[in-house]
Amino acid sequence: MKSLVHAVVGCGRVAPNHVDGFSALPDVEVRWACDRDATAARSFAREHGLPRVTTDVREVLADPEVDSVSVVTGHATHHGLVAAALEAGKHVLVEKPLALSVEEGTALTSLAERTGRVLSVVSQHRYDRVVTAVRDWIGAGLLGGLVSGVVSLQCGRDDAYYAGSDWRGTYAGEGGSAMVNQGYHALDVTRWLTGGLTVVGAAAGHTAPRGGMETEDTLAALLRGPRGALVTYQVTVASSITWRTRVELIGTRGSVLFDLDHPGTLHLADGNEELRAAAAALTSAEVEQAPPGIGYYGISHRSQIADFAAAVRDGHRMVADDRAGLDTLVLLQDIYRAARHEAAVPALSAPVG
Repeated sequence: MKSLVHAVVGCGRVAPNHVDGFSALPDVEVRWACDRDATAARSFAREHGLPRVTTDVREVLADPEVDSVSVVTGHATHHGLVAAALEAGKHVLVEKPLALSVEEGTALTSLAERTGRVLSVVSQHRYDRVVTAVRDWIGAGLLGGLVSGVVSLQCGRDDAYYAGSDWRGTYAGEGGSAMVNQGYHALDVTRWLTGGLTVVGAAAGHTAPRGGMETEDTLAALLRGPRGALVTYQVTVASSITWRTRVELIGTRGSVLFDLDHPGTLHLADGNEELRAAAAALTSAEVEQAPPGIGYYGISHRSQIADFAAAVRDGHRMVADDRAGLDTLVLLQDIYRAARHEAAVPALSAPVG
């Protein structure tokens, strides 16, 4: 079998997870480190043993032996880089979000179909053992009909995180902040587990902005599932806690409470004996050792990357394909639209008497 030759475009915070995941696979060579910052590219290549370094993505895409690329760059660059890679005949794994607008995201999914290339948006938590178990339990009816959910993420981002970046905390570069960046995965997982979500209402806050950020640091939304379940969702980057997620789903037969952290923990599964037995089997299983890199990214980049490499070879549809990424992008934009509308509505006058 011919080795899959892969390149990493962007050598920032999450790039080590991509090198780790691809390097763990047989018959895969991670060849290129590409970053607009030459020092960062050289340092990254040296640290991870990558043989080729460049600041020009065109050099990567011109390599006829490169089969696939990871796009691990600022949000606003995703559309242009993914499109260039697809046009060059490369398969693409892109960090979330797929693009800054639904129109750009739709164009990329159409381009992937037209070129016959695999395009996947990183949604690694769809591959978490807790998340996949909960999805199986929902499918088997162990929770009954979903009636409500509570989803929250609190995390801490300091002034330096925004002030030291030319794109974070800006509408033009990040497309938002707390939700599209930190809150993306909790929203994506919940949308996947519930079978889809629509927006009832939302509000965004600029309550304790860091480092001159112009975007939201806090957001809350009320969402509705396809059979009427109501889900509350909230995210903030203004916490003193580095990272803490909670996803609670309540059904007519059972309830679950879990997180997406380090690499994910089931806190509650109760309501019927079958659900309790399934939870006991899950919690007794051995947990895979965490990869190098930032802990709250979890351990499932490896699983998504293995799925991506297999899809490149055999063409199967991935759990986290481009369509999934586009659907979550649509939901994100709908929430932001509702939040902007809420901000534009004058506050109600205080009641008299």
